[in-house]
Amino acid sequence: MKSITFTTGDFKEEKTSAWLAGFIKFARTIGALDLLEQVKVKMKEVNYTVHQKMITLLLSIIMGCKYTSDVNHKLVPDTVAANMFDMKRFPDQSQINELIRRIDEKGIEQLASVHHQMFMQNAQCLSVPGFVVVDIDQSGLIASGKTYEAAQKGYFSKKKNQKGYQLSAAFCGESSETISLYLDPGNTHCSARFDDLVKDTLVKLSDVAKEHRLILRIDSGYGSDDNINKIRDKVLFVAKAYSTVRAANIAKTIKKEDWKEVNGCVDVFELPIMKGLRHIVVRTLTSKGSFEYTMLVSNIPSGRMSAIEMFHFYNKRQTIEAFFKTCKNVYHIKNLRTRKFNGIYAFLWFVFISHNLLSWFKSIVLSGTELEGVGTKTLIEKLGFITAEVKQTAQTIIVTLPGINALARKFVDCMQPKYEQISLFSTS
Repeated sequence: MKSITFTTGDFKEEKTSAWLAGFIKFARTIGALDLLEQVKVKMKEVNYTVHQKMITLLLSIIMGCKYTSDVNHKLVPDTVAANMFDMKRFPDQSQINELIRRIDEKGIEQLASVHHQMFMQNAQCLSVPGFVVVDIDQSGLIASGKTYEAAQKGYFSKKKNQKGYQLSAAFCGESSETISLYLDPGNTHCSARFDDLVKDTLVKLSDVAKEHRLILRIDSGYGSDDNINKIRDKVLFVAKAYSTVRAANIAKTIKKEDWKEVNGCVDVFELPIMKGLRHIVVRTLTSKGSFEYTMLVSNIPSGRMSAIEMFHFYNKRQTIEAFFKTCKNVYHIKNLRTRKFNGIYAFLWFVFISHNLLSWFKSIVLSGTELEGVGTKTLIEKLGFITAEVKQTAQTIIVTLPGINALARKFVDCMQPKYEQISLFSTS
């Protein structure tokens, strides 16, 4: 494999996306893309192998393609990046569409395995000290058409009488790493995948769980007594109870002076421990001047987290909601790539794999640089559009970015070897 060098200067030669070249360099360094060879798909390999098509599909996510057709103008013209994978150019839209349609249930399992292997080899949350928090949640995907396989009517936020699918996920917000996913018809209740998501999380984070450092943060849809009893002796957790009626009834028995104020609109009261579990009633003042009541249930000892701290801790589960938003608006999963159920499922696995690679790129390559806190949207949508000049020698690819662009200059600095100090404006 040729080495890749980044610099700034004037354009003279071939053009490529600097962001794409940088990502490819990183992904190949950690050996991630080679794992995709494990996924087998029955289709002809005339001009391209299945592996090359899968790499193209993954890179289309990294380049922010809204639809498969975007491959034609975001990837196909980039012959430099294609050459890195022994291709004269990337496959076009039609071949990627055919790849997605041909992936079957076995392929889904193999993609899940690839995701697992990448995670176990590279996950940041496996090596951090302290607590590791995993959120479990579900989000709907609307299928606007009558021929989408397995699409069913169900609950979709702010959308009524729609058909589609339910995406269930386990996500570590602190390190922004995907842990597991399941896709089901739109009428599937979130609790149907609770056992699977918990099992997958405990497999990936087994050592963390054994050290009592793993915490599951669970929404009310999963907060039934049955689900809580399944995990209470296995892992630390905090869940919003399924029933709001129970919380409202308990609140009637709490004296006014016993409530602890969280802020001007929220108060909490912790009940005596019942059957080894903590129960914290939350009272919220609405804009209409009335109270709403919910209850948090947890097995985290009060010495580690007070009732007020528990309230704030639970509300941080918005990290998985932000992740779903990124999936829909940056990775564009709401634009379903096919009407085949397995094809949609497979594409979601590619997104989850891509997201982890992006998170590791940021935590490894961008750590300690001016771009350390940059968001995924900025990397894909702003940096992805910066065109760079390329000069190739027998052993080296020199990528030259426009020196006038501040983001480009910062990116060049990030891509320099940590041990080598090179001027931002050096020209090779």
